[in-house]
Amino acid sequence: MIRGARKVSRRMIPDSGLLRSSAIVLAGDSLARFLGFLFAVAAARLLTPAGYGRIAFALALSAIVSVLTLNAPYGLSRFLARHQGNDRVLEIYSTNWLVVIGLMLSASLTLLVPVALVAGLDGAMLFALIANLLGTAVLQTYRESQKGLGRLWATSTFWALANLLELIGILIAAAFGFRSPALYLAIYGLSSVWALALMQPVAPTGLKFVRALITWRQVTAIARFVWPLILQGIFYSVWVWADLILVHVWRPSAVGSYAVAKTFALVLIVPPTAIATALAPRMARLGEPALRAYLRYVIGLTAAITVPLGAAMAFLGTPLIGLVFGSRYALASAVVPILILGQVLYGLYLVLASSWAWGLGRPQIDPVATAAAMMVTIAVGLVLVPAAGLLGAALAYTAGAAAELAVIGGFTTWAIFAGAKPRVGHGRELVLDAERLVEA
Repeated sequence: MIRGARKVSRRMIPDSGLLRSSAIVLAGDSLARFLGFLFAVAAARLLTPAGYGRIAFALALSAIVSVLTLNAPYGLSRFLARHQGNDRVLEIYSTNWLVVIGLMLSASLTLLVPVALVAGLDGAMLFALIANLLGTAVLQTYRESQKGLGRLWATSTFWALANLLELIGILIAAAFGFRSPALYLAIYGLSSVWALALMQPVAPTGLKFVRALITWRQVTAIARFVWPLILQGIFYSVWVWADLILVHVWRPSAVGSYAVAKTFALVLIVPPTAIATALAPRMARLGEPALRAYLRYVIGLTAAITVPLGAAMAFLGTPLIGLVFGSRYALASAVVPILILGQVLYGLYLVLASSWAWGLGRPQIDPVATAAAMMVTIAVGLVLVPAAGLLGAALAYTAGAAAELAVIGGFTTWAIFAGAKPRVGHGRELVLDAERLVEA
């Protein structure tokens, strides 16, 4: 009887290791997002709706400008995971990847200044935006390196620690009478730097920078690998923030309320993000026969978690927003159900995108799907936001998420029925170049 139960369990849960890894990431990332949520709540309550809206608008611009920095570290985990035990190859990858990250950070800083000045974000707010760029580079590089080393607990702990530090930072500032959007934004950005100083002795990144190992051929190879991810990041940042920017243009007084609604709905992305984070290094090691069955399993797992959770959040959204954020943000509750639907659709997309990028070696589909989301959201938003305000913005965002899922879902269906072979050896040019350097 026990054996029969075990067999049924194996059929229902073919990879218990994925569940364990996802649970670790889910617990840590849930704590991190909860602390980030508390930061948003504290900032919204300490500032006026206009002040909180200013932070949200600044973060929207920062996210669009920082896409080069945000996405440059992505993919590093794949190669760290594939070459564990070969210190020489790991040094080559980490050295040249750090060069790419540094170049992308410099490019982002160059773009940030004119964009911020045109948007009227100068002075202290400009410094805060620069701090956010630096913090983004630190956060993404650390988490990606720890994921590649298999330390999923460290990826979540680092993020949670950074969010705890930013929350403590603004509470201390408020206790001393400082209630400035620019100051809070700077604290938010620099929290990752403080977290790195605390985490490095406990869980070092394992990344080494050896100047003699820099080769522009390897840098170029890495850039070729990450360019679809960077392109996808540009499309994603425009898509995910376009609705808020359009609200800022046509309903500037309501930006704070809309930012609160999106913050509340963002909680729903925690489970699929945890699954995708644990999924990436596992699929990178799977052979071709196991990949397709595994893909169906993770889609079902994601839907089973996010759909019931999303329904509960939509039902409780109105009383919770009033209780947590206060009556000044009452407008937010009206659009929460629509934004939650968008998050459910995006969660399903997220695990599919992670599967194609890391397990099946085809990251090129990701920017195509996200470009569709961006174009749909902008087109729908330009029509609906001037007439319907926050409701139009929420519909535009959700329409974009639906378009994104439709594109990658259609591609996945075609690939399965057409028998398209996964590119398990994706990134071969990086491996060959590294081997040449090792031999030298």
